[in-house]
Amino acid sequence: MIFDARNIKAIYAGELAQKYDFSMPPFFSRWKRKAIDDSTLKSGDRVLVFCCGSGLDFPHILSKIGNAGKIVGVDFSVQMLRNAQQKIDTQGWVNIELIEADITTFKDTTEKKYDVGICTLGMSIIPDFKSAYNNLISEIKPQGEIIIGDMQLASGWLARLNPLTIFLAEKFGGTHKGHQNSLELCSIMKQDLSAIRKKEFFFKSYYYCIGKTQ
Repeated sequence: MIFDARNIKAIYAGELAQKYDFSMPPFFSRWKRKAIDDSTLKSGDRVLVFCCGSGLDFPHILSKIGNAGKIVGVDFSVQMLRNAQQKIDTQGWVNIELIEADITTFKDTTEKKYDVGICTLGMSIIPDFKSAYNNLISEIKPQGEIIIGDMQLASGWLARLNPLTIFLAEKFGGTHKGHQNSLELCSIMKQDLSAIRKKEFFFKSYYYCIGKTQ
């Protein structure tokens, strides 16, 4: 698959978006939960979620921020946001706002900074991931927190498994280039943020990285 923004938009405007929750392997939810548990999220925090998709991160975040906090979820896919809104309505969540936007150009018009910025399984499928990452950081308060969880290229002898993991990720927009970008993003985070911690899973093909803004 060609690593192109138009291809990604086509994927998440089609059948996959309608069945996304059923297509996503359940172990990703465990790793998302681990990242949230490893964070400093607390009651009352304002959280910006890029590539919020169908809202699979929302329950984990809400368990930490409670009703006093707020989530703003941003995604370019209308269908995925519909899925997220259905969850919100079904669960009766009242402190979540959804925004349809491209995160590579997103700017929050409220001018209120967030305590935590989160993006899971998003940056690796965005060709202009640096713009998306910089936009996320720009919306977070000093000494706030950035949480990124995504696929990456494994190294060492585990690299022989990369073709398989990329093949499995292709229907979600995964590519060799995108997984390679994840490694670069981790390096950028180490330069931009403090108190960095990274954990790897699934033969080092998935990771989460957490750090503090300056």
